[in-house]
Amino acid sequence: MTSKSPDPIDRDSDLAEPRPRGGDSARSSAPTTKLAKLREAITEIDQRHAEGQSEYFGEATLVPESSVAPDLASSTDVPSFADALSFDDEGDGPEDFDASYAKAKKTAMNMLAMRDHASGELRDKLLKRDFLPEAVDELIAKLQKSRLLDDEEFAHRYVRAHRERRKLSRTALKRELSKKGLAAEIVSGAVEGVDGEDDLARQVAEKKAASTRGLDYEVRERRILGMLARRGFASSVCLKVTREVLVED
Repeated sequence: MTSKSPDPIDRDSDLAEPRPRGGDSARSSAPTTKLAKLREAITEIDQRHAEGQSEYFGEATLVPESSVAPDLASSTDVPSFADALSFDDEGDGPEDFDASYAKAKKTAMNMLAMRDHASGELRDKLLKRDFLPEAVDELIAKLQKSRLLDDEEFAHRYVRAHRERRKLSRTALKRELSKKGLAAEIVSGAVEGVDGEDDLARQVAEKKAASTRGLDYEVRERRILGMLARRGFASSVCLKVTREVLVED
């Protein structure tokens, strides 16, 4: 029994594949031409982006259909150039909360091991390192709960240390504590018991007077007044102490 071969496809039917003119060379050159057009379109996109033409990347900016192979032009998976530009490279996505928290904790403990920090000061340093804000906030809260961060204790220790070592006035201490993000009531409470402004100013003036001996009176006076002013002493205290020290020296 002789097998019957299938009927040939009619050349005019919709199922017949069109035969490109020019044989195999024409068939292979068509995709190449379309790929070249697509590359040209991408190059133009990159150039406009570099020139700051952000409006070119609106949601309606699609890959030109004429530049896309026929089997891709109708696909719903073809993204717009605007979408493509917003894609992150694999592995470069946003860091998750747990990883950010763990890194922030390690960094914070190293900082606290070096010296005391106010809560706001430590928070600012961690945020500058691009840890997730929500991870940083949770870490700060836990450190406060465990008393590893105590703004009131920090403020009082800071006042004692800098009053003794740097001879800072009450005004200067308030300014320094405020820079560290401490609340106004904590700052006021820390410097409330600080006294002896005149005595401290005299210590500063006497040290500066000793290092300027041999200079003209006006030069010595100007330098002592400048030193006292930078330490935050009131102008009346600065003038009084400077004149007394220069007369006695």
